[in-house]
Amino acid sequence: MNLIRRAVILGALMSFPLATMHAQIVERPVPFDNAGLVMVMTPYLAERAALRPPWWPVSGEFTDARLFTANDSTYVLAVTRRTGVVERYALSATDREAIRAVVSRLPRDVISVRNDARNAFVKSQTILGLLAYGPAFAGAISDNDAGATAGYLVVAGGSFFAASEISRRIFISRAQSDLAFNMGHNGALAGWGTMYAIRATNRAQSAGAFVGGLTGAALGLRIARKMTEAEAVGMAFGSDIGALIGYGTMEAVRGKETCTINPDPFMPPNCSRSFSNRAEVTVILASGIVGYPLGLLYPRNARYNVTPGDIQVLWGTTFLGMAATGTFLGEKSSGRAIATSLTAGGVLGMIAGDRFLVQRYDHSRSQGGRVFLGTVAGGLMGAGIASLTNTSNPNPHLVATLATVGGLTGIIVTERYIDAARDAGRPRLSVTFNPASIALLAARTPGNHSVLNVRF
Repeated sequence: MNLIRRAVILGALMSFPLATMHAQIVERPVPFDNAGLVMVMTPYLAERAALRPPWWPVSGEFTDARLFTANDSTYVLAVTRRTGVVERYALSATDREAIRAVVSRLPRDVISVRNDARNAFVKSQTILGLLAYGPAFAGAISDNDAGATAGYLVVAGGSFFAASEISRRIFISRAQSDLAFNMGHNGALAGWGTMYAIRATNRAQSAGAFVGGLTGAALGLRIARKMTEAEAVGMAFGSDIGALIGYGTMEAVRGKETCTINPDPFMPPNCSRSFSNRAEVTVILASGIVGYPLGLLYPRNARYNVTPGDIQVLWGTTFLGMAATGTFLGEKSSGRAIATSLTAGGVLGMIAGDRFLVQRYDHSRSQGGRVFLGTVAGGLMGAGIASLTNTSNPNPHLVATLATVGGLTGIIVTERYIDAARDAGRPRLSVTFNPASIALLAARTPGNHSVLNVRF
């Protein structure tokens, strides 16, 4: 008995160190600010907060950063790079307090747009369910009103619950939410356009729109996982602008519609143009697809800082450029002249917005939206004043001119009102020394630790 007792005690003592060696370490996520709003640090937030060494050890480009603690005295900063590599930096309580003090001073509108990605995703996918998924599914499953209505209601309502479940299971960034929404509705249009180009039936076109919308939203979620917000918004902007340019170009080259009398007096005349409607749809579809990579290159390779709000501003200047070229159109201008002028004016307006606004300022999302609304509001006021001069038959030249002047005034007044930050810029050559990496290398901390970073 004594021998058995000793064996049991000895086994227990030998297993104790092994249990200690395999003890689980639980890290708890903590916010970067006092209010607990910033759980994920993005490059834009880090730049606006001017985070720098020695208490901020991250150098170079990254996708996002999260802060964890095990005992409220030591902290670990997990940084995800574009390549998918996760680097972990040890932070002291002093470093964490310094970061928290700086981030807590950020304006609330700058912080708030970083933490509503989940709600934005659910909201945008519900809108797509109401306007894209639901109608497409209804047209695909049935030709009678009762079946189509039932299909619409099921898919439109189910989109909310499906999006809520997806956002609960996986982390949704704002970049993913933005690109999933854009590629969702563009995918629906692309699916319909593809089936229309190959002369499919109406139900097949609806099915193509439904499948294309869901596929586009899924691709947007996947593609934007390692993107910044500006890159995702830039991709969406490039695709939309590309499709509009493709449409304007086709309208300009198709020429005037020619019609001949139908031999059957009970049938409408036979009308045709240089290119068929299917050819135009194909060109628009291809232009939108090409616009995605081109839009990604804009914020990624620009010599200056491009924010999501900056890209929103470009929509206002694009429409302003279209209104400006409209002043040169006469009442008897051909469709080709109108399409050419509006397309060229939109491109020139976009270039001017980049030169005079994007390169000079860094707009937040709310600021970019207000500049766009200010442009539209000023243009509407100018057009309204021009119409009051002759309510029965307003002069189109005067309407376009005053709309342009009003839109430009709206941009200037709104820019002064919002007082956007000066462009942070991207220096041609910058050298960053990170002394904290030396200690991490000496301690053999896992991960990539850059002591000297050269960026050009």
